[in-house]
Amino acid sequence: MLRLGFAGRIYPVNPSYDQVLGMRAYPTVDDLEGPIDLAVVITPPSTVATIVERCARKGIRAVIVSTEGFAEAGKAGAKLQQQLLNTARHAGVRLIGPNTLGIVNTSNGLITNPYPMGYKRIRKGNIAYSSQSGVIGAHAQPMEDRSYHVGKTCDFGNKCDVDEADWLDYLMDDPGTRVIAMHMEAIKDGRRFMDRLRRTAARKPVFIFKTGRSEQGARASASHTGSLAQSPQICNDAFKQAGAIPVNTWQEFWEMPKVFESQPLPQGNRIAIVTLTGGVGVAATDVAVESGLAMAQFSDATMEILSGLSPNLTKNPIDVGPTMVLTDNPLAVYDTALTAVLSDPNVDCAAIILFAGSAPPVGTTVSMLARLKQRISKPMAVWMYGPRMHFRDKLSRQLEAFGLPAYLEMETAIRALGIAARYAKVKSELGREASRGSPTITTRRKAENRSKSPAS
Repeated sequence: MLRLGFAGRIYPVNPSYDQVLGMRAYPTVDDLEGPIDLAVVITPPSTVATIVERCARKGIRAVIVSTEGFAEAGKAGAKLQQQLLNTARHAGVRLIGPNTLGIVNTSNGLITNPYPMGYKRIRKGNIAYSSQSGVIGAHAQPMEDRSYHVGKTCDFGNKCDVDEADWLDYLMDDPGTRVIAMHMEAIKDGRRFMDRLRRTAARKPVFIFKTGRSEQGARASASHTGSLAQSPQICNDAFKQAGAIPVNTWQEFWEMPKVFESQPLPQGNRIAIVTLTGGVGVAATDVAVESGLAMAQFSDATMEILSGLSPNLTKNPIDVGPTMVLTDNPLAVYDTALTAVLSDPNVDCAAIILFAGSAPPVGTTVSMLARLKQRISKPMAVWMYGPRMHFRDKLSRQLEAFGLPAYLEMETAIRALGIAARYAKVKSELGREASRGSPTITTRRKAENRSKSPAS
C-alpha cells in the first residue's frame, strides 16, 4: 500500500512488534484508535471469528480474511467457516474471503495482497477484474509490463459472504468502472447473480471466464474453494442471454476488455484492416468474418484518396507495405491511408497491423496514432509483429498509455473488435427491453420484493 501511494492511515496489529515499517503497531484490535473502514485478517483459522467480533466492537464493518484452512480444507474447515459467517452476520460485518488476497483499488492505492509485486506501479484504468483465485493478484500478473488498465480487482476466495452478485451491485453504479471481467469457478446464488448480470450488462460490458469445464476441473474447483461448480456450457448460454460476454482462455480474460476501456462502441460491424503484409491481411479477414464482422466497402471519397497513394490500395484489407517501401516518407503513407479509412462513414472499426523491427520508429509511430485517435472517435485494435519482443513490448506500452489497445495475437485483436460490435447491439437491445419493462425482469423483481416483505 505504501508503494502504491495509499494516503489513508494504516494500523498494524501484532503483539510481537512495537513498530512496523516506521508505523506504530498495536497489540490487539481493542487498542486501536480512531475510526477504521477496513480490517485485513491474516491469523490462524481458529482465531479469526474472535478477531472479527472485536472488529465489530470497534465499529469496523468490513473485513477481508486472507487466512486459509476453511471450507477448502475439508469438514473441519467448513465448520469454522460457518462459525465465522455466523459471527459476522450477528455483528453486522461484511466479509470477503476467507482464503483470499482481497482487493486492489488503483484510484486510492489500496492493495491488501500480502505478497511483493516485483514492480513499482499498476497503471490506473477503468477495468474491474475479479476471481476466486489469488492468481489474479498483482504479485502473479505482469500488470506493469502488459499495461493492463486496472481500476479494481477482487479475489473472492471462498466467498462465504460477499460474492459475485455483490460485486456487480457495486460496479454497476461505479463511475470508475467501464468494463468488468470475472473469472468464476462456481456461482453462489444463480438467480440473484443472473438478475444483477443482466442489469449490469445493459450499462457496461461484462466478460466471464467460467472454469471447471471438465469433471476433473469441477473436482479441482471444490478442493480449491470448497464450492460446487456448475456446467460451463449451461452457464455460458445463460450468460449470453443476460448480455454478458463469455471468454474461453485466461489470456482473453485479461486482454479482451481493453477494447472497451477508453474507446466508444462501434456503430456497426463493418471493419477496415490496414496491414503491412498481404498474408496477414488475408488471415485477419478470415478471423474478422468468423467473428461476425463485415469487410467495409469504402466510399468513393476514400477510394479517391487511397488510389492517389497507389492504385493497389483500393481494396479491403489494405496492404500499404509495398507502397511504403517505395516512398521517402513511409509513415505519411500509413497515416494518410489510415485517416482516410477511419473517416469513411462506411467503416465502424479498424484493425491496425504494425511492424516492430530491430529499430522501429517507436516515437513517431506512437505520435501518429495518438493524433489519429484524438481526431477520430472509432474503436481500433493493434497487433504488432517483428523479430524482437523488446521492441513489440515497448511500442505496445506506449500505445496503451493513451488508450489504444495493443494485443499479443492478431486473432485476439480482431475478435475483440467483433465482441465490441456484438455487445453494442446487445446493449441497445437490453436498453429497449428495460425501457418497455421486460416481463421477465418485472416478474423477478416482484418476486424479490415479496420475499423481502414482512408478510413473507
